[in-house]
Amino acid sequence: MLTPAQARAMCADRSSNPAAAGLDATMLTRLLSVREPSGWTAWTDTVPLHDEQGRSTDLAVHVPEPAGHRELGALVVLHGAGGHGELVLPKFTALGDRLGMAVLCPTAGLPPTTRNSLNFAGVFGKRFARPSWDLCGAEFPHAALRWARAVLGVDPDRCVLMGVSMGAIATWNLAMRFSDEFAAVVPINGAPSLWEAFGPDRRTQALLPNVGDLPLFVVHGAQDEQIPVALARRAVADLRARGHPALEYVEVPDGEHALESLGLDAGSPLFERLAAWLAPRRRSPEPAAFTFCAAEPGGVHWLRLRSLERHQVAEAYAARPAPNQFVVEVSGAREVEVRLGSDTGTAVSVSVNGVITRVLRRSDVGTVAETFRGAADPRHTADQIVTLAVPDARPPAPTDRSTRGSPC
Repeated sequence: MLTPAQARAMCADRSSNPAAAGLDATMLTRLLSVREPSGWTAWTDTVPLHDEQGRSTDLAVHVPEPAGHRELGALVVLHGAGGHGELVLPKFTALGDRLGMAVLCPTAGLPPTTRNSLNFAGVFGKRFARPSWDLCGAEFPHAALRWARAVLGVDPDRCVLMGVSMGAIATWNLAMRFSDEFAAVVPINGAPSLWEAFGPDRRTQALLPNVGDLPLFVVHGAQDEQIPVALARRAVADLRARGHPALEYVEVPDGEHALESLGLDAGSPLFERLAAWLAPRRRSPEPAAFTFCAAEPGGVHWLRLRSLERHQVAEAYAARPAPNQFVVEVSGAREVEVRLGSDTGTAVSVSVNGVITRVLRRSDVGTVAETFRGAADPRHTADQIVTLAVPDARPPAPTDRSTRGSPC
């Protein structure tokens, strides 16, 4: 029988065949869900990293000493414009040591499209045409997280995303699109949208509620002249008005845009405050019901929105009143994808805008391997994917939020 580590490695290999190894969907799901005894070796180095599009970059890694820590977590840190992973790694190794988290610092690549450039133009000058983070997609930040889970065996419920400057903009945006991936996020001198400096960014305003109850520790220098502190204040005020339960905001009075000006050095009061805040953080359990807005195909938990209508933010309400019952109300998307796991039983019903479909359960070991490969996260592993067209009869359309916004 394979060990959990061998099962993870097999799923990471696209050429592998779990069925040929004598595994069925239930057996593989169980193996991937097992947490092995803790224990690891400390090391620091740079390794190659590949994203889903086949692009390559460098990943600077620091794995702390295991003494005093039961489980290894992951702290993914995204650098700012003009930086690289090896440059930012030393600034956060002390935090990783304190928390028992591997620090993972990928280096950004040239954007696959021009959509990011519009977000960074006018703030970083000509540097916005250089390597940058994909604000809307699953590229190197997700690849780093996937690598940590598959190779280092980090606890998937102790993964934190942090970013500085351009990396903080990406951190905000990834939190709005993939809130179920992280235990917490820490944007430093960033904002959800630079368009807010010129007026309301309605698309970002529509996506910001996706953060849900994901814990945030926001740091911004009051004297920052590159990314105005007003943008961070506005986002924080919006989330607090929505009743966010775990939002910490620190505005450094003399802090400027440079990370060194914020007083985050090891042992400083802000370092100690951040470390104490992060220490107990674990990813929240999957909720019984949730809402999700999408400006591009995507989703959280067991729901994905596909075939979005042009120039519109899709909105969905999703609930699971029983293990074998799924309810979706959606506008702005023509298809929904429901991911079923081993806990759904044999008779499943999916209601989309009031139209109920009975689903014949067909567990597939290949689907288990494929869905695990995407994130190396047992929680996102499914043994069957059901794609349903959204009926024409739909709930009342939400207020149009597509007039203006960052072009994702």
